[in-house]
Amino acid sequence: MPTFLTPLRAISLRYSLVCLGWTALIGPLFPGVGRAAASPPTITATRVLESPLITPAMLPGDEGLSINGPSLIRMPSWVARPGGRYHLYFAHHDGKYIRLAFADRPEGPWTLHPGGVLPIAGQRALRGHIASPEAVIDEETRQIFLFCHGVPLGGGPQVTSVAVSRDGLSFTDLGTIVGPAYLRVFRHGGVWYGLNHTGLLRRAKKLGEPFEPVVNIIGPEIEDAVDPALRGEPGAPPAAGRPTSGEARYGIRHVGLDVYRDHLFIYFSCVGHRPERILCTVVNLTGAPETWKARGVVEVLQPERTWEGTDLPLAYSRGGSTIKYGDNRVRELRDPTVWREGETAWLLYSLAGEAGLGIASLRTSLPPYPSQP
Repeated sequence: MPTFLTPLRAISLRYSLVCLGWTALIGPLFPGVGRAAASPPTITATRVLESPLITPAMLPGDEGLSINGPSLIRMPSWVARPGGRYHLYFAHHDGKYIRLAFADRPEGPWTLHPGGVLPIAGQRALRGHIASPEAVIDEETRQIFLFCHGVPLGGGPQVTSVAVSRDGLSFTDLGTIVGPAYLRVFRHGGVWYGLNHTGLLRRAKKLGEPFEPVVNIIGPEIEDAVDPALRGEPGAPPAAGRPTSGEARYGIRHVGLDVYRDHLFIYFSCVGHRPERILCTVVNLTGAPETWKARGVVEVLQPERTWEGTDLPLAYSRGGSTIKYGDNRVRELRDPTVWREGETAWLLYSLAGEAGLGIASLRTSLPPYPSQP
C-alpha cells in the first residue's frame, strides 16, 4: 500500500500544488522513460472574483437551492446573434430544463436566460429530470452539441442524450442515447472521445452517435492516492466494507476535461473527501488510445472563502444532491469544468456543495521531458 506523507492543502489565493506520490505511486508521467520520472505539472488556480459567479438569488423561487454542473463555451464567429459572447449552461440536480446564462467575459456579469433550454417535457430519450450539461462546438459542421443526462424513457440507470443547435439558444433533441451519465467530451487527433467518473474512455465516429468503449484510463490507483482511509486520515470511514454505491460510497463524483499540449488534464472531486475539493490527474495523449493512462494526482482548489462553505464544519461528503439531506450549503467544491482559449483557461466549479458557481483562472505548465537514460 502506498504511503503518503504530505497532506493535501491549499496555500493562499494562488495554489502551490501538493504532489501525491507522483513518481513513487505510479511511475513517470511520460512514457518511454525507464529510470528517471518526470516532475508533476504545475497548475495554478486563481480566483478571479471575490464572490460567486452564479448565485441562488439569480434564479426564480426555490430553484436556487441546487446549482451545479457548469459547462462554458465561447460562441463561434459563425453564430450571427448569440445571447452573449459566452454561453454558460448549468443545472439543478433534479432539473426540468437546462439553465443558460450570457456574458461577454467569463467572469461576467452573467444574465440569466429565462426558461433555459431543453425542457424535460420535450425530451425523446429522457424522463424525470435533465442535468449535467456538456456543451461542445463542432467547427466542421457548424453545430453546437449539448449532452445531458437523465433517466431513459424505459427506466434503468441514468444515461446521456444529446441535442444540437446552430445558435446555442434553440436546440433540437436528437432522441439518441450516446453513453452513460455525466459524460464529458473532448477531441484529439480529429477523433471525438467521451469520459465520465468511471474512467472508461469512449470514442464516437462523429458527434451525435453513441460513444463506444475503448479502454479504462483512470485506474484504481488514482482514487487510492487520495483515499482518506488509505492515507490514514483521523476519523475517515474504514475502507473495508465501504459501499460501492449510495451516499456513503467513496470515489470520483464528476470530471472536467482540458486538452493542453497533447495531454488530457482530468479535473475531478471525490465523494467521501473532507472537504470535497478539486483535484487533477494527467494523461499523455501520445500513442494509441489503448495505451493512454492517467498518472499522478495534484490538488487544485479547495474551499477557502465563506461563500465556498468555510463557515461550515468539515465533514466527509456524501453522494447525491445536498438538498437531498436538507443541506442548502456544505463545505465542498464539486463539478469542475474547464474552458480553454490557447494559453488562457478558466476553471468553473460548484461551490458550497450546490449553492452557486465559482470561477478561477488556470495557468498550466508541463515539465520538460526527462533525458533518455
